[in-house]
Amino acid sequence: MELPTSVAALLIAAFAILPGVPGERIYTMLVGWDWREDKWWRTLRLLAFSLVGLSVYAIAAPVLSAPMPVYISPRAMELLRTNQVGQLAVAFLGHVVCAAFTGVAAGYAEKLVALLTARSEYSNAWDHFVNLSAKKQWVTVGLANGQVYAGYIDKADMSVAAAERDMILREPRLFDEKDRAFRVTRNKSMFLLGSTIVAVSVVRDLREFGKEAPNAGKEER
Repeated sequence: MELPTSVAALLIAAFAILPGVPGERIYTMLVGWDWREDKWWRTLRLLAFSLVGLSVYAIAAPVLSAPMPVYISPRAMELLRTNQVGQLAVAFLGHVVCAAFTGVAAGYAEKLVALLTARSEYSNAWDHFVNLSAKKQWVTVGLANGQVYAGYIDKADMSVAAAERDMILREPRLFDEKDRAFRVTRNKSMFLLGSTIVAVSVVRDLREFGKEAPNAGKEER
């Protein structure tokens, strides 16, 4: 089965980029992704993870008696036969797995460098705040309408523009201006639009804001 040169070129381009996607995904899960980052840098990382993964697989393949990644050769792609598709699929899967491990290694290497240099491994302050500062801590959330809620961050969109940082607040309590205390609400969880959030802070104890609410621990009626 011979492929036209243009189709072979497209397949080679896909094989060069696609294997880097899992590695990039894992890497950003570990260290976050800066929404202000130029898209070309992300593309370069995809290619880097793919190329390193390809190199690792090419070295390991002879040892494991695995098929070589012949799809990197235009000539080989043009001469590809039906009975070779299975071997090509195995090689591609091995390439993807090695690229994914490259992403894991890069992510933990970034964390190690951050630890040694006493800086954050996350690319922006918001990701650092959600993952480290506010994890399992009481937070207060000020809204544009003047309301202030307290609770635990159950989920927060990260690595996005400020207006898109939607949040799910668990065990929300509403600040009562009159009594200067947080009161339990009927809600188990609350979804807050990023565009309505003005400020978020971590507190040690809600009583720092005033006296303890009369109905603390009880459902408001």
